[in-house]
Amino acid sequence: MQIHFMKNRLKCFLSFTSLAIVAVCITVSCNKKFDEPPVYTAPDIIPDLTISDLKAMHVSGKFEQITTDKTIGGIVVADDRTGEFYKTIVIEDETGGISVKLDAYDLYTKYPVGRKVYIKVKDLYLGDYNKLIEIGGGVDNTGSSPRLDEIPSVLIDKYVIKGTLDNAVTPKVVTVDELDDSYQNMLIQLDNYEFAVADTSKTYAKQDLSSSAVNFTLQSCSDKSIILRNSSYADFAGYKVPGGNGSIIAIYTVFGTTKQLNIRDTSDVKFYGARCGSGGTGAVVDIATIKSFYNGSDVTLGSYKIGGVVISDAVAKNISSGNIVLQDKDAGIKLYFGSSAATANFSIGDSLVVDVTGGTLQDYNGSKEISLSSSALPSVAIATGKTITPKALTIAEIATQLPDIEYTLVTIKDATATSGIYSGNKTLTDASGSMTLYTSSTATFAGDALPTTAKTFTGYCTLFGSTKEMMLRNTNDVTDGEAPPPTGDTLIISEYVEGSSNNKYLEIYNSGSGAADLSKYTVKMYTNGAITASSTAVLDAVTGLGTLPAGAAIILKNSGAALTLPAAVTAYNSGVCGFNGDDAVTLEKDGVVVDVFGLVGIDPGDSWTINSDAAATKDKTVRRQAGITHGNTDWASSAATEWDVISTTDDVSNLGTR
Repeated sequence: MQIHFMKNRLKCFLSFTSLAIVAVCITVSCNKKFDEPPVYTAPDIIPDLTISDLKAMHVSGKFEQITTDKTIGGIVVADDRTGEFYKTIVIEDETGGISVKLDAYDLYTKYPVGRKVYIKVKDLYLGDYNKLIEIGGGVDNTGSSPRLDEIPSVLIDKYVIKGTLDNAVTPKVVTVDELDDSYQNMLIQLDNYEFAVADTSKTYAKQDLSSSAVNFTLQSCSDKSIILRNSSYADFAGYKVPGGNGSIIAIYTVFGTTKQLNIRDTSDVKFYGARCGSGGTGAVVDIATIKSFYNGSDVTLGSYKIGGVVISDAVAKNISSGNIVLQDKDAGIKLYFGSSAATANFSIGDSLVVDVTGGTLQDYNGSKEISLSSSALPSVAIATGKTITPKALTIAEIATQLPDIEYTLVTIKDATATSGIYSGNKTLTDASGSMTLYTSSTATFAGDALPTTAKTFTGYCTLFGSTKEMMLRNTNDVTDGEAPPPTGDTLIISEYVEGSSNNKYLEIYNSGSGAADLSKYTVKMYTNGAITASSTAVLDAVTGLGTLPAGAAIILKNSGAALTLPAAVTAYNSGVCGFNGDDAVTLEKDGVVVDVFGLVGIDPGDSWTINSDAAATKDKTVRRQAGITHGNTDWASSAATEWDVISTTDDVSNLGTR
């Protein structure tokens, strides 16, 4: 018993002592002053060799150990985050790109996309994988054929020096025909592509690893194609490919003479729009997409609609009967509804959505037009008073940009016309050159005298055979200066930021010529398809301002928003910025809705569709185009023609300016 008692006392003593020691340790730990984390200092390195010059040292099919003591620098444009790239990062400078083979995993934790890196190339090796140039640490001869080996993990820090993070990574927009070896391992963007119909039910690769990679042939509406190669080890291998048409961002690679693309993840594939050809979806697509269907012969269009603003003047008759010229943000086109169609019912600035299903897309003397039945002419405009801002160009610039800018408004400043009357072909001249100014003999101003001094001429340009022509709408297109802004105050919703977490902002802009009385304006937000506003903001009460000057903007924000705004920009807390990407916002003046973002009473799911982008308002910024100066209560036409989608999350760089 005594022994047991002593053991118990000893246990109690040891337990108490242990607790005391722990308490002391905890106390000491709580009082310990930790060292500050080290401050990152960018390396003081200036590259003395370009990637292009490095690649020029390589002879195809050979291995070269680099003897020159030089350093290259570049931005990481692809890493191994998703598994598409294995033990590899891809870097790019202003001259080219190259694959860097590193014997390590999870490279993205040290060398993420956007990081600047410097590589000391002396003693490293150049090689190629069936003509795709790479840099590595040596030559591996253990297999059936030699291959370029990775830089050993213990030597990576010796050769690869980390630079600054979060550098801009912007793809180069190119065409397939432009892709040559100079674009190897560069981040590029191709527009207007889609998967073949037979592939739209497939996944990006073989998740069961029945094959290590899968090739798809992507095709464009202009009958171009390129291979997309996806690794079955990629995280997205089991994801279904999208069935629409759009842009793709990828690393350009080659396999022998075959051009290939490697995406980094599925967000690089933005195939949200209507497909090429006659299938169609009945959706509103942009004019440039419709025009891209033309392949050298007449095309019967499928189920599509286009939206835009009327820029022709049927009443002034400098356009043939039955025709309307429609322009959206990027392109324009002439629509022919038959000579007896009542096109004079529509004026410059009317906003239309036209169903072009069954219409014929054709080339008329060098310019594209769509021939439609008279029944396709809308009965009424969906909005009026819209403004398309002309693009200021010289005559020489017009000559080089046609036919891309055909049927879009342009302005030529300080130009003179040959003497006489408007009717017929006249010569228009500025400091850069000359072109034809054409006026129909049936125009109401055909017999008016042309100005005898230099003026500003505004109109749309076309090709007539090889002749480059400008056509005026009416004599208001000939001025001593630029057109004035809209009279009075005109508030519009000009930017919508749906960023990460609570980073949500809304910009309201005064596009008119006079100050706006903010007590007359109210912003309302409708959540999840509701028809009753969940939040309301009267602009004078929210901001404390009485008026908003012409050309100025108000920024509203979520109370939890924490992004750094441009200098001198102030944002005001408001509950109307509690939206997610699927909520509607309205702008009212004196109780009347004058502008909308989204559709009240409709829940679109995760996002509103804008410019055929089904994820346009999910973690993105959406900006109103600079030429839009009036509100639009028809969301279908507004979404199709008036907004630009900025895919970068938390982009507030343009708030407060326009």
